[in-house]
Amino acid sequence: MLDEIREILTEAVIRGALEVLRVRLGGTVAATYKDATELVTEADQRSDAAILEVFKHRFPLLDPEISFRLEESGDTGTPGLKLAGADPLDGTNHFACGGSLYSIQAHYMENGVPLVGMVFQPEAYLPLAETPDCVGRLAWAARGCGAWVLRSTFTGVSFSFAEPSRLRKRTIPSTRTFTACIPLSSKMTPEERGRATRALSSGLVASTTGTGGAGGNVMMTVLGGQQVYANFGAGTDLDLIPPQEIAEEAGLTVWDLRRRPPVWNVSKQPFVVAVTPEIAEAFLQAAGL
Repeated sequence: MLDEIREILTEAVIRGALEVLRVRLGGTVAATYKDATELVTEADQRSDAAILEVFKHRFPLLDPEISFRLEESGDTGTPGLKLAGADPLDGTNHFACGGSLYSIQAHYMENGVPLVGMVFQPEAYLPLAETPDCVGRLAWAARGCGAWVLRSTFTGVSFSFAEPSRLRKRTIPSTRTFTACIPLSSKMTPEERGRATRALSSGLVASTTGTGGAGGNVMMTVLGGQQVYANFGAGTDLDLIPPQEIAEEAGLTVWDLRRRPPVWNVSKQPFVVAVTPEIAEAFLQAAGL
């Protein structure tokens, strides 16, 4: 059934991405705050509505036991062991200020264990600001099937996709310090911020990086550009589950604070993505864990 679920998630993120690009093409990004700290834009809302429409139409026909949760529209169905989810625009602040490494994400899990993850970055390689045929990438993974990435090209009304390429862990040189992204966010508690601050000031970080969203940051760790993404509380399940599955299937280390792959029976928990277990351990220790 994972192949069918992957097809549904693919349709959903494509539909969501089309709405995001339509907002971008409109020239004005209308933004408000949905609480005291978290920005939401018209692109978030339109992408969420498009993804929800796909989920409502297709998941009940496949398996009525699958419920789903989206960032803006919330929960649909009776929560159970089978759950699909989506973040219609991960990296909203990055998108709103003109960035192109945001992502549209979706996932499926059972009993808290991620089984399918999808991260679509439609402007990652060549943004709309440079060409109407923006070029991006769609990455996905399913448990036991590996991780894959496809180049996408926007045609004005849809996307064309190149043949998929396998994602595998990169070989890196032995170093004492590392290129890393350790976000600090208004969503973090004082304890979470303290962990991040300790890691940043530990001497392990040679240089800091970041793309403004969890999906983009994990993809940067997988594809190249940084060796570590240490999210000590800036993200939630909807933006961390999809890239977790991709990173794990590509062979990277993804640990929660107990040094295990995260199981999502909660909506928020810190995790670390690193090229090796040794690097992940070093950053957890640096955070005081």
